[in-house]
Amino acid sequence: MSATRIVITGMGAVTGFGFEWQSMWGKILRGEHCIRPWQPEGVKAGAFPVRYAAPVDSGLLPVYLQGHPAWQMALEKRSQFGWVAASQAVTDSGLDLAQLREAAVLCASGAPAHSLQDMLLTFSGEPNDTPAWRHLMARVDQVSPTGSLCQSNDRLARVIADAIGCEGPVINISSACAGASQAIGNAFQMIRRGEVEVAIAGGADSVLSLDTMTALYLLGAASSEQRWGTELCRPFDRHRSGLIAGEGGGFVVLETLERALARGVIPYAEVLGFGSSLDGYKVTAPDPQGRGAALAMQTALHDAGIAPQQVDLINAHGTSTPLNDAAETLAIKTVFAEREHYRRLAISANKSQFGHLIAAAGAPEFIVTALACRHDRITPTINLHDADELCDLDYCAHQAVNRRVDVALSNSFGFGGLNTSLVLGKYREHA
Repeated sequence: MSATRIVITGMGAVTGFGFEWQSMWGKILRGEHCIRPWQPEGVKAGAFPVRYAAPVDSGLLPVYLQGHPAWQMALEKRSQFGWVAASQAVTDSGLDLAQLREAAVLCASGAPAHSLQDMLLTFSGEPNDTPAWRHLMARVDQVSPTGSLCQSNDRLARVIADAIGCEGPVINISSACAGASQAIGNAFQMIRRGEVEVAIAGGADSVLSLDTMTALYLLGAASSEQRWGTELCRPFDRHRSGLIAGEGGGFVVLETLERALARGVIPYAEVLGFGSSLDGYKVTAPDPQGRGAALAMQTALHDAGIAPQQVDLINAHGTSTPLNDAAETLAIKTVFAEREHYRRLAISANKSQFGHLIAAAGAPEFIVTALACRHDRITPTINLHDADELCDLDYCAHQAVNRRVDVALSNSFGFGGLNTSLVLGKYREHA
């Protein structure tokens, strides 16, 4: 464990709750959710099997953000949401552009909204014609020469760095639902190694399109259940049936404590450790015993120099899928087995309130975990009415809990068995 202390000094979030972390935090504490009826654009109402999602509501855009350049450029929604969240994190931190010139930018974003195959289909001519390169070239004047660059995975990282004037490392991370957490974890490590003093890290995603949601449905990941309506996202409940997709983004500013204190800033929380692992089990299913998830948590705790018995809260990955929730519960029992500490842990699942943001998921959840440490408030897991017999821990069902949180974990587990865990601690002037 390094002697360098790394803290969170700025935060920004865009979710179905709105375009500010403050509104997100308040609504989550009140037990609200932003899941609502949804169908892909251009699809007849009720025709698509997935009927609910947690989209970003443009009607909640504050006046002061309406002029943000993200809305003026040819960007996908994921890059727009991420850029706005990163801008707010920078503003929140109080750092000026000169102080950010050598900062690192690390971010995760999901799959591009369109591919070359989509363009070939668009320009294929007759309805039953075979897509061909000649069709595209015959109408090349209708294709934007920068279109593919606007959709590339690194687009978000580049627009953030360009807007701020960062000349430090700019890194794009693509690791499914663990992406944003890995971006934050790697930023933490870069600062600890002395490569940079400041980093902007997080992620953004928008999967609410016909092609991506069809893929999630066919994989058996997205729920098509209808009987629970907008209360469909039910982590750890016996009647959970799959993830409810959301969209948005989240970013944090990390910097050394020494630098933060020198400019008179009181941090939100301290980042203590980072752990990552690979299940090596199945692309679309976690190890049933939770071995990969357990290893990520153990590695993060070891990295932080924290004993399992010191942990007060786990912000769970909690996807509301039958496989994840049972495996994550078992992993927690494994890591916190000594003296059955898992019985004393508080566990919370934010996806029950703002859905699964896929590549971006870990960032707003990390922000919520930091705020739990700062305010000693644990957010609820809503819609948990009938706990699965394999999910028998304290998930803080229904309402927020006032409880001291000195140390917390934030878990993010992705397709392909990619697991990440981050350790946060309440900020104290003296370690």
